[in-house]
Amino acid sequence: MGTPISPPSKGPPLLTECGLLEPALEMGFTAHFARADGELAVEAAAAAVTRVIDAPGWFIAPVRDAGHSVSRCLLERTTADACRIVLTADDVGITVAATDDTVVTLDAAGHGSARNLPLLAVVDGLRVHHGPDGHVWVVWQGTWRRTGLA
Repeated sequence: MGTPISPPSKGPPLLTECGLLEPALEMGFTAHFARADGELAVEAAAAAVTRVIDAPGWFIAPVRDAGHSVSRCLLERTTADACRIVLTADDVGITVAATDDTVVTLDAAGHGSARNLPLLAVVDGLRVHHGPDGHVWVVWQGTWRRTGLA
């Protein structure tokens, strides 16, 4: 499993429950996991991408749960050996996606949040997209709120 981008050890947190810190417009973090490593790999990847958020448990719990949900949904739809969880944040909120596309970078044509990909289905509130070259993206979105995530 890869290590996500993280803030400098002496620097301020990159994300909080109130949103991105200025002057960033959007940030992205990714962690890879192997299908063979099962649920432990999913847990570790979800934890890795949420470690960059400086926020209380009430805020992080739904984001981590989303990481588990999108990963499980993805594993039901792919036979890929390696997958990844992608967390992106912008001025609107947080997007958590799981994909079997481990090649496309986060900044390539907005693929980090599956913005321009065809929608195949909505499963338990998660959007399932068909990506380039047959890849699958499962996406959850939450908005910034002081009282919790939508």
